[in-house]
Amino acid sequence: MKRLLYCGLLAIIIMLVLPGGSLSKEVVINLMIDFDSLDSPTPADMNMVFNSMNNLTNEIDSRNLNATIHVAGEMAAAQRLPVTELGSRRNHDLALHGNAKDEKLGSRTYSKQESLLKSAKEAIDVAHICGTTIIPITGFRPQSFSQNNDTFRILESIGILYDAGFKAGVLYMPGHNNDTWPYPIENSTLYAVPVSTSILSGERIYLSDRAAKEDKALSGSKWYDVLAERLDESVDSGDPMVVIFNNLISGSGDYLVAYRDFIDYATSKNARFVTTMELVDMAKIRDAGGKLPAPSSGSSGECAECNKSTNEAKFATGNLSIGVVIKHSGECINCNKSGANSTNTGQIQVAPEG
Repeated sequence: MKRLLYCGLLAIIIMLVLPGGSLSKEVVINLMIDFDSLDSPTPADMNMVFNSMNNLTNEIDSRNLNATIHVAGEMAAAQRLPVTELGSRRNHDLALHGNAKDEKLGSRTYSKQESLLKSAKEAIDVAHICGTTIIPITGFRPQSFSQNNDTFRILESIGILYDAGFKAGVLYMPGHNNDTWPYPIENSTLYAVPVSTSILSGERIYLSDRAAKEDKALSGSKWYDVLAERLDESVDSGDPMVVIFNNLISGSGDYLVAYRDFIDYATSKNARFVTTMELVDMAKIRDAGGKLPAPSSGSSGECAECNKSTNEAKFATGNLSIGVVIKHSGECINCNKSGANSTNTGQIQVAPEG
């Protein structure tokens, strides 16, 4: 009997420590942080906007955790210096979030969408310090998840590589209703990135603080429970966790407490925080049957290849002093990101919600 018990315990230990065991599983988290503003903001409003965004980024920057910052074109044009500062941090990846808050691209004509998306991308592209390496904007998520086939073709024409306008099990490309990892869109060079979903009171909801607060009226503590439970599911299943935080929602109050507690809980689980582009690259390797690369030793630090120094410049916007790190203009083998223009070769249909 003792021998059987010993063998059983040994088998459990082996299952836990060998590949495929629960202790060897790595949970991958992609934080999408929306940098948003109020309509017709006063100087006091803008200070609140900046402070709320700082509250979110300070939590990840102090730990060298990676995240993707989504910015709309109008926001980038109006707040170029703060957007430049956000994009200068090596653990941040800037991505396009349409042109204007709550716009519905899917209801616009091709020419109108093209005009909006091109001007939006240009506004973000110029948010860099002159003389430095320009890191191409390669990601996109539509406002209100509104898009259509025209959107995909336009995104390809302006060098976008992935589209995060999808919700796992709710809003997806045909044949991908069960996908939680990014997947290639048929007849396109774009990758679809599903935002994670969770079951709440028998209903599947997507992981967005704005949806949690405005659509579901969840308290901060209840929102944290949803996040923690979904994280536990990802630890067990190996599925990535893609979650959206908005600075106007999670940048203060009980939702900020939930955000901080979630970051604490995720780091206690040794979660691997990646940008959306990194998640897409991981999906490509995974689909090809390759081995996922080990986590980097800290993407926000000095470039090991170049080992170049940085200078600081101070900018004033309203009452806020913004420090912008001016990086060297040379290419860096490890740090530089790439983007490419491409063309669409076929029609795509987005499956209906539900």
